[in-house]
Amino acid sequence: MKKKSCLIGFVLMFVLGACSVPKLVKNDPTATPKPIEPTTVPTIQVEPTAFVPTIAPTEASTETAPDFVVPADLEGVVSVGENILSETFDEAGLWITSDDPEFGASLIDGVYRMYLNKANWMVWSESGRITSGDIIMDLDTVFVSGATENNQGMICRYIDDENFYMLTVGNDGWVEIMKVVQDEQSSLFGEFMKDIVDPVTNHLQGFCLGDRLVLYINGILGADVRDSDLAFGDAGLIIGSYDDPQVTIDFDNFNVYEALGDFATASTAEPAAEDGRSLPDLVNDWELNYSDNFDTPNSGNWTSYDEDDAVTTWRNGRFAFDVYDSKITAISATNELTLTDVVVEADIYRVGDQLENDMGLICRYQDTDNYYSLSFGNDNYVTIYKTVDGDWISLFNKFVETDLSADYHKVTISCIGTELALYVDNQLQAKVNDSEFATGDIGLIAGTYESDRVTLEFDNLTVYIPK
Repeated sequence: MKKKSCLIGFVLMFVLGACSVPKLVKNDPTATPKPIEPTTVPTIQVEPTAFVPTIAPTEASTETAPDFVVPADLEGVVSVGENILSETFDEAGLWITSDDPEFGASLIDGVYRMYLNKANWMVWSESGRITSGDIIMDLDTVFVSGATENNQGMICRYIDDENFYMLTVGNDGWVEIMKVVQDEQSSLFGEFMKDIVDPVTNHLQGFCLGDRLVLYINGILGADVRDSDLAFGDAGLIIGSYDDPQVTIDFDNFNVYEALGDFATASTAEPAAEDGRSLPDLVNDWELNYSDNFDTPNSGNWTSYDEDDAVTTWRNGRFAFDVYDSKITAISATNELTLTDVVVEADIYRVGDQLENDMGLICRYQDTDNYYSLSFGNDNYVTIYKTVDGDWISLFNKFVETDLSADYHKVTISCIGTELALYVDNQLQAKVNDSEFATGDIGLIAGTYESDRVTLEFDNLTVYIPK
């Protein structure tokens, strides 16, 4: 299912803001959506509706929260510090109210109710009290009325209406982490998780820790991504609509805590400096461990497919993937290697004119549900994912400036320690750090997004290990 929404079109004065920049979502082959860069449309300029708060904001609580429990996955990574914002919405305070016909907010029966009557829009409200970079957010949300295909949750590191992160869910099961940086919107994670998102009531916990953004839904991990564009800012609440314009959400028990821990930035959103951009020195530091030029059909123990939606075959002295349906990923491992630090190279050829595709290499492959994938498309979309217990977790996804549209590319990946890097035609396209997997097999990955047919052929695979 393709999701789309809007951000940043006009902003109301003071705290309540609304927006209109659309987003699209690119889906990976296993029906687990990957994000796509949004289609840009002209910003709609609307005169802001002026209003002034009649009640002065209340002071935030400085007490700690003994009942807040850090999820087990984050124990030892973060601890709860000072309670820098505690809001039960029992009385007017930090939060602006309005009754605009298209969107607004009110305090009613001890909740903060936000509504939209406009399709493909977002509206948010920031506290005006927080400037911290590393915070923990805790929130209850209730679906009141309108479309279950909606967006609701929290924002952090809000600098202004053109720069912030949002951690949200929809009552249709959609989970998403997005960023808006310099008025440009990017999805860092988007996936349907209907097994953990309740159709009505949800408890959300958001962690903004260094370059790591983590969202828990009802006590279960929903998304865990890295991005280093925004380092500090305010926190707040946000809702959004899709094609159905009507959404009403109640927010309650919004608490923000100081996050304590060593949150060093571990990922590189894009290669900006010269250091670390060059390929590993294969001549002096590495030795050949495995190779396959695919000249001999059916050689080795490569995972193969002969299904309605994907077929692998040896063709033209190459290992070929024919994918016949949209949103399909096919992965083929050697089923022979168990390696730790590794550099893998291969030639990849596109057959046909379809530029929206996915091609690359995998490392530290445990099984079909656990591995790293580093890939790109001829539409310049680059991704690094880790698949853990069958769940795709985004480490990097972005349209890059490099032109990757040619029908042939030399691809190199390096998986060294916790660092994962993807090079295309000897140019670094993405680099991240992650410690989920330490060892495993290597292999090939090919797939489709909205396109219903892609043919990719791999040749001259070489695998290197440290000397």
